[in-house]
Parts: sequence; structure tokens; C-alpha cells
Amino acid sequence: MNEGLSAAHILAGLPHILVAIDESHCIAKLNPAAEACLGTSEKHLLGEPVSDHFGFDDERINRALCDPSANLTANRATISVKERLHNIADFNIHPLTADPRWRIMTFSIQPTGDPLSDGFANDTDQFSVRAPDILGHEIKNPLAAIKGAAQLLDRTLDRDQKPFTAMIKSEVERIASLLDRMQSLSANQPAKIQSVNIHSLIDRARHAMEAASDGKLAISVDYDPSLPDVMVDPETMMQVLTNLLSNAVEATSGTNEPQIKIITRYSIGASFSSRGSTESVRSPVEIIVRDNGPGVPSNIENDIFSPFVTTKTEGQGLGLPLVKKLIADMNGRIRYERDQSNQHTQFITFLPISRQERLE
Repeated sequence: MNEGLSAAHILAGLPHILVAIDESHCIAKLNPAAEACLGTSEKHLLGEPVSDHFGFDDERINRALCDPSANLTANRATISVKERLHNIADFNIHPLTADPRWRIMTFSIQPTGDPLSDGFANDTDQFSVRAPDILGHEIKNPLAAIKGAAQLLDRTLDRDQKPFTAMIKSEVERIASLLDRMQSLSANQPAKIQSVNIHSLIDRARHAMEAASDGKLAISVDYDPSLPDVMVDPETMMQVLTNLLSNAVEATSGTNEPQIKIITRYSIGASFSSRGSTESVRSPVEIIVRDNGPGVPSNIENDIFSPFVTTKTEGQGLGLPLVKKLIADMNGRIRYERDQSNQHTQFITFLPISRQERLE
């Protein structure tokens, strides 16, 4: 056996979720799969009652969590994590032979056969399985140390060697930026919703993009002047608009006569289920960002809102997934399509109207 192979390496390689429980029925050790399942690093969970984080529909299993002599195996048990996520798992709990005061709990999530059913990887509140939260806490500190070491090393190197430390620092910053964006995807902070005139936000985003181009860019508009106010978080909506317009600018950068247009209109029939509820929310205000770029390749059209799917050689593929999440946080929706002429592609955002407008 490789002498460098440690118990930590073995635990990290286990695909199953493993939790060590002490004689007080509290969490004493977790493997990385368990951290990802709970969305929290081990140091924040040590010493907490295991029953605070895991629960089962079968009371016999719940009792086993607090029974020091329990030796139980259950197949296809319904498990809940932090009282929110539910899935089917094969479960096992048993005392350690070497020291019966300690117990090991393991379980593996079983496929349901329905790719859209609720589960750790598909739950809408677990957009990226909360793994970015762990990455952010556990990787950024080593990254900062690597960057600091590169900066110190840079002072002692000859000029022809300095590009290597510059590359190290650049890659560290790129990875840190990637982690920040991944954490944004998994963040679950409530949007500060208020009644807003959407045209004022569009104009702010449009003028900012035009100013950044030094007069080389002109974005046309086609507004519905009778459009009611919408219920959005203004700063979040600005981030969405800026991202969509930036994508349009990049998409048209290689065309002879780039055209970017923003259209607003009212759609009577648009209605969606609100996030985290079965209640239907009408989202009749449409914001269309249209351009005459080449569009998204047909083989990835259905996946452009998924993380790490991108057409950009240096892109991270997180911009549109973040846009989708931010819009969903405001009870809106977004879709991508080609217009009827097939000469333009467009992103259509659906937003709910102001409560006051609904009453009227």
C-alpha cells in the first residue's frame, strides 16, 4: 500500500455519506460527501446532535440515532436533511468494534428514476448542491497563502522568471473569482422587492453600456408606455440587465452591423408558480433583449442556463445560471429563443407587476 495514503484520503474518496457519532449522539467526524450534503463544513457541525440534521420517516431509524447499541440497516428509507430536503437512501448505523462508544452512520442516495424529482442535486434551493459554500470556506484561505507566497518569491526572482509568479497570481485570482460566482449561485438571500418603473432601470443599464463603449454602441428601444410598475429588487434587476446586455454586446462583436434592441410589452397570459410555493403568480411584463449575433449553437440551446455551459473560450459558464437564479428570486422567469424571422436571438424575462396595479 502507498505509505502516503492516509485515513483522510480514504474518507475523501468515499462516494457514500459517512458520519461518526460520539457517545453523546453528536457529530464527531464527517467525510466530504457528508459536508456537501449538509452544505456546511465539518468545523461548523462538530458537536451538534446528529438528529438536528438528519431525520427519517421511519421512527425506528430516528430512535437508532440516539441508541448507542443500535446496529441497523434500512434499504430505501426516506431521509430528510435539515427538515427540508427529502430523498431515498440506503442507510446503515453500527457501533465501532474497536470502541463501542462510537458509531458510524452511512447512507447513499438512491436514484428515483425521475430526473426532475426532488433530491439533493435537484432541489431548487440547492442550485449547486451547496458545495460552493464549502469551497469558499475551505479553498480561499489556501489560495490566499499561495498568492502571498508567489508575491514573496517574486521579489527574489530574475526578470525572466517573474512571468511564472505572475501566472500563479493570475490563476489564483481567477479561481477565487470563480468561487465567488459559484457562491452567488448557491446563496439564498431574500430579494428586496419593491415597486419599480422598469423603464428607468433599463435606461440606466443601457446608458451605462453605451458610455462604456465610448460612443461606438447604440442600443435601440421599443417601450410600451402603458406598462405598469413591476415588483423587483432594483439592484438585482440592474445586475440582470447588465449581464444580458453584456452578452448581447459580445455576441454582436463580430457582425458588420451590430444591432441590439430592448423591447417591453405586456403579456396577458404569462403566469408561473412562485418560488417555494404552489401559488401561481402572474408575470405579464416582458423584457426582451434582442441582438443579431450568431446565437447559441443548437446543441447547447437547452442547457445555456446550466452552470459551466458556455460558448466563450475564456468564459466560466456561470453568468446565465446566475441571471436565472436572480430572476427566480424575484418570482420571474427567463427563456432564450430565436425570433420568428430567425435573424435574431433574444432573451425574454417575465416579471410580476406591482401589487397596487393588481388591485386596480
